[in-house]
Amino acid sequence: MIIWLASYPKSGRTWVSSFLSNYIFNDGNEFSFQDLNKIRSFPSNVEIGFLKRKFGSYKFIDLVNYWNSFQSQIIKNSNYTFLKTHNALCTINGKSFTSLKNSTGLIYIIRDPRDIAISYSSHLKLKLDETVNLMLDESGVEKTEDNIDKTLMTSWANHYNSWKYFPVEKIIIKYEDLIDSPEKVFSKIIIFLNKLIKVKFNKNLISKSINNVRFEKLKDLEDKVGFEKNRSEEFFRVGKKEQYKELLPKNLEQLLIEKFEKEMSENNYI
Repeated sequence: MIIWLASYPKSGRTWVSSFLSNYIFNDGNEFSFQDLNKIRSFPSNVEIGFLKRKFGSYKFIDLVNYWNSFQSQIIKNSNYTFLKTHNALCTINGKSFTSLKNSTGLIYIIRDPRDIAISYSSHLKLKLDETVNLMLDESGVEKTEDNIDKTLMTSWANHYNSWKYFPVEKIIIKYEDLIDSPEKVFSKIIIFLNKLIKVKFNKNLISKSINNVRFEKLKDLEDKVGFEKNRSEEFFRVGKKEQYKELLPKNLEQLLIEKFEKEMSENNYI
């Protein structure tokens, strides 16, 4: 069964994945980016490559048609599998992104959309207004390195709402709380997983793993060895909250608040 790590891009999912891979699969030993292979992305190049070979080309609708069969195959020989995604929990042509048959739990990471705009703009090398427009777009997609559609994100608010109502055991984590109280929040995640799949709770190991994946260490490691194959730009940029106060123009901030007022209020961002 799948335990999903879902988020809109640039919301802290890689940080959570790094912690969990170090805590669960590496027993708190020195972290390397290879640890992250224990928590794979969905969809990944594996699925897209399969479709290219099968059909001689790639269309996003083919991926949609195979969403659940791919997931069923991934979990075939395991009691549980972590999968991380930026896809919204959507349905296209009657095909749902995932199902209760394949899924048992959800860790959702949310971040103030005003800060996402700053970080995502840098990541995509887009202007801030272009990035904000993407975050408002109900048909917004995430693309692969070769510029083909990989995930349907929809808007920031739709993404959050789609996963919020998924009827599985779930925990919703705020990026800002991870920054302010990492011990408390990562402990909360391990307690959740202990109830779900009997992951052991070890306070000392939690502290050790948190230290192993501190932002400064991840950024230093990226500087030394690179983060992902073929990635030329930096991934670990700043790792702070409330950057928007200095970097986001007021008109764009007001636009995000206007469009996402309900969800931002719900999460105490405004």
